[in-house]
Amino acid sequence: MKTQALYGFAPDRLPNLGQTPAAQVAGLQSLGCNAIFGGYEDPTFVGAAHAAGMRVYAEFGCFVGQTWWAQLPVSRPLTAAGAALEPEGGYYGVNPAVPEVRAAQLAALERLLLAYPLDGVWLDFIRWPCHWEVGAPHLPQTSFDPSTLTLFRRATGIAVPTDDPVGASRRLRGAHAAAWTAWRCAQITDWVAAAQAIVRRVRPGALLGLFGVPWRLADHDGAILNVIGQDYRSLGQYVDVISPMVYHRMCGQPVGWIAAVTAEVQRLSGKPVWPIIQAVDEPTPLPAAEYGAALDAALDCPAASGVVVFTLAGAVAGAKLAVTQAKLGRSLA
Repeated sequence: MKTQALYGFAPDRLPNLGQTPAAQVAGLQSLGCNAIFGGYEDPTFVGAAHAAGMRVYAEFGCFVGQTWWAQLPVSRPLTAAGAALEPEGGYYGVNPAVPEVRAAQLAALERLLLAYPLDGVWLDFIRWPCHWEVGAPHLPQTSFDPSTLTLFRRATGIAVPTDDPVGASRRLRGAHAAAWTAWRCAQITDWVAAAQAIVRRVRPGALLGLFGVPWRLADHDGAILNVIGQDYRSLGQYVDVISPMVYHRMCGQPVGWIAAVTAEVQRLSGKPVWPIIQAVDEPTPLPAAEYGAALDAALDCPAASGVVVFTLAGAVAGAKLAVTQAKLGRSLA
């Protein structure tokens, strides 16, 4: 049976308010849902979900947040022009190579797993900075700060200047581009490997998932590797599930793109893929029929072994409620 998960649980997002946890779970199941992201802070809800055979997952944001920029200025990436990265669309990308950030986030992940009886945790913002949820994304090259360049030099032996971001970026995007891309990808993969070790030790049997940027190797001149740093070929060694965020309308793509991305991610990673599709009205209202077509694209894709809907609130809004019940309910029947 395919996993059919809704993202963003909160009691007031269900069609009926004021329900008991058991009734909330029954309401989720009536939508065709057999897994939920969220609600794990309420032990009564989790108990009701588990009693009904529903799995409860959490999202964990890895390298993101204005707080990091304020508390640890080195976490703010430096661009190829030598300027501090600017926020975009409310997104504050954090340099994933900073040792203090890496250690603190692994510790936070362990605390999450110790505190709650999760069936799985999905890593989000597990990338080098990029605000990708648009049709024509800005593709920043980062981070050319002295600390990151020093780490790169120590790891590779390539003697790029550490006090000249413009000069270093010119060399690292030129003669040493392959080594720079490989090292940046390794920063992401190695952190995921450490996260897997924590999950296996702290909560054996829980899934480790990853919310991935929905780009194929050929998209945006290879930006999934040279900008984002997500190499699904290596990440597949350390995660149980990958969920490419195939938000077709946000990304200005046709519905058929969902299956194409899903198939490539599965082929590269060799792991189960649960694409996460959008039900939200971004950047413009999403018609119920188009939402239904997106659900079909994921449910009918041979490379997909599950689907996640972003978000629960969108999935039950207006005419989309009937579509959710019909599509997901039929699939579970």
